[in-house]
Amino acid sequence: MADLTQGQVSEVMEALKLMLGEDNEGIEEVQLLLQALATDEDTFGVVAPGIMQALQQSLNNPNDKLAITQGLNATGHKVEDLTRDVTHFMGEIDKIGLSAQKRDFIKQYFAAWISAINDTEGIAKRLVPTAIELCHKDAKIPQYAHISDSGADVYALEDITVKPGETVLVPTGLKVALLPGFELQVRPKSGRALKTKLRVANTPGTIDQGYRDEIKIIIENVEPCIKDVTIDEDGKVTSILYGSDFTIGKGEKFCQLVLNEVPKAAFYRVSSVMEVDEENRLGGFGSTGLI
Repeated sequence: MADLTQGQVSEVMEALKLMLGEDNEGIEEVQLLLQALATDEDTFGVVAPGIMQALQQSLNNPNDKLAITQGLNATGHKVEDLTRDVTHFMGEIDKIGLSAQKRDFIKQYFAAWISAINDTEGIAKRLVPTAIELCHKDAKIPQYAHISDSGADVYALEDITVKPGETVLVPTGLKVALLPGFELQVRPKSGRALKTKLRVANTPGTIDQGYRDEIKIIIENVEPCIKDVTIDEDGKVTSILYGSDFTIGKGEKFCQLVLNEVPKAAFYRVSSVMEVDEENRLGGFGSTGLI
């Protein structure tokens, strides 16, 4: 079977560029695909499973899925239009002078991309480009564990032990440049809050749009220094139960960042707020009771 012609290469590239966006890093993966398609049948049969496995692993990463959608949005195309065009192209593949093995592989390849893009449809309608700098050699870009998560996980740069009653400032190795009108909120991880006494002290912490220094998280161990004291009948202390240290291991998720759009209040002075709205529920803090 002959290698791919330049025209066939162009057809495949144009369809994939439409999905990925012209500047998306995934184009490099497409180049590898095209190189594989240009090999003989025996070689292709060996390398094809590895290419598909690598693709599926990449597309299972929610952050990669969001990047794909961001690239698609940049082209101005809608998911339904893309799905229609690619479905048509997959039908046209049968007309390209390739072996059945290679035609079937291209169809599977396209189907995997379309599935990944459809997974993000309705979940991330708006992707906000956010510049981030890694200012430490072990820093990692925050990651969304699931495609529907609101918070991106932040990873510890090193082992951090927090003693009972202690508050520490934990570096992240991250600097961000937010777009005007946005903030990043720092929130705790629910699992860690449930299983330990570690807390994000100023929950939710706020990273303002104009802040450009390294993000550092205020973590406290709310365990008391002394949890219990046992005294005998003579009034002597027989035992003391001390609070526990808690450690965040290097590379562990210890908090999360949530991007939030921030409206501004335009305050204007009035002689009485009752002139603005006659409603007044009266009562002080807690006046509505617990039920």
